[in-house]
This record gives sequence, structure tokens and C-alpha cells, in this order.
Amino acid sequence: MRYPNLRYGSPSELAYYITTDHGTVRDVARRLRRDERTVKDWASGKTRVPWWVPEIMRLQRMESDQQLRQMGIRPQRGLGVVTHEGQLELRRPAEKKTPQITDLRRDEFNPVDRVMLAALPSR
Repeated sequence: MRYPNLRYGSPSELAYYITTDHGTVRDVARRLRRDERTVKDWASGKTRVPWWVPEIMRLQRMESDQQLRQMGIRPQRGLGVVTHEGQLELRRPAEKKTPQITDLRRDEFNPVDRVMLAALPSR
């Protein structure tokens, strides 16, 4: 290409690499050596994505897959669903949240039938 600075990358491709490989904007910003706000602006479409960002992300992914193959490890890739809006939704197992004492309700400790309470004569 004659002027590579005038070529821009796709924000949806950047969002794809963020969600599938790294998971957080912070990790991508650290890997690209850019500020988190810059990466957020790229992903949201506020500013144009430089041409080298999707290429670097793709090359890093290919290189890590190649290293894993050389070590005899199969790369783990999760399945994803692309909606009609072009958003990528990963199918990840739901994280189980440990219950806190503040999450418990009084009814869970002493289950009483409300109808039976209403039928009791009042004093």
C-alpha cells in the first residue's frame, strides 16, 4: 500500500479480539502499549482504529497458537454467537457467586405459609 497511515482497522475486529483472546480492555491496552481510554475509544468507534492494531492482534494470536502447537498443546478457543447487530457474545459458563450473609432473606430461614398466618385469629 502506498500510504499505510491512511488505512484504518475495523472496530468490530478489535472488539472480537478483545472478547475472544484477552477478555478485558486493560489487558489489550497493556499488550498494545496504549492507554485504556485509547483502546476504549477505538472499540466504541469514537476514534478510528489504526491499521496496525488488528494486524498486531491477529499476528500475536497466530504466534501464540503456533507456540502452543510446538509444545503439543491444543489452543483453547471458545465458541461465540454473533447477533444480528454484529455483536459477539461468548458462551462462557456462568460464574457461581458465593452467597453472602446479606443476600439471605429472613423467609429462607423460617419458611411459613402466609395463608396459614392470615387464617389464625388475631388477639
